[in-house]
Amino acid sequence: MPLASPDKIVIEKSPAYFHNKDVPARIKQLNPKMKIILVVRDPVIRAISDYTQTLSKRKYKVLHPSFEKMALNWSNADATSTSIVNSHWGAIKVGIYHKHLKRWLQHFPPDQIHIVDGEKLITSPAAEVNQVEKFLGLKPVVKPEDFAIDPHKHFPCVRAKGELHCLGATKGRKHPKVQVKVLQKLADFFEPHNLEFFKMINRKFYWSPERNVSLIH
Repeated sequence: MPLASPDKIVIEKSPAYFHNKDVPARIKQLNPKMKIILVVRDPVIRAISDYTQTLSKRKYKVLHPSFEKMALNWSNADATSTSIVNSHWGAIKVGIYHKHLKRWLQHFPPDQIHIVDGEKLITSPAAEVNQVEKFLGLKPVVKPEDFAIDPHKHFPCVRAKGELHCLGATKGRKHPKVQVKVLQKLADFFEPHNLEFFKMINRKFYWSPERNVSLIH
């Protein structure tokens, strides 16, 4: 972590921290009063986004397996069951939020962990940022007019000093169109895990197969 004066707040982020088994204990050792911000979204969409990001780094994209082939165990005879989902694939494992959060709660109390609704961060960014400001002990200053929607990527852009700052080329990529039956199998697989997560944080996010389909077209 960089050096900072008492009147400064240092924020460091990485998508790998949440599911890495060793990180919670190491962060607690660094600073047991550390405040943790966790951004979650529909795990089905998160898996598709993960796949899209990985695919973008491949030189020969046509040789890379489709999302459907990665997400499901097609050799599984019981194709009507959620057991056909490839739960060993990293893109799926990361979305089982309650298993990862359980490790964090072994090292940090709930009041030091703030959960951000990733879907609302897109549709109502100011409201979600205001909650983060309060969590960090800051006076909320961010307003809805500080954001605008990118007409191409449909993600929020930040308005600062009269200029819009939008996501770079490596963010907000268009997702591949995924078969509806595969989306449904994934939604069915994640449903009990989502409920366990909601129970753990005493909140509920409204994730559904219908929303999954609408987001990938």
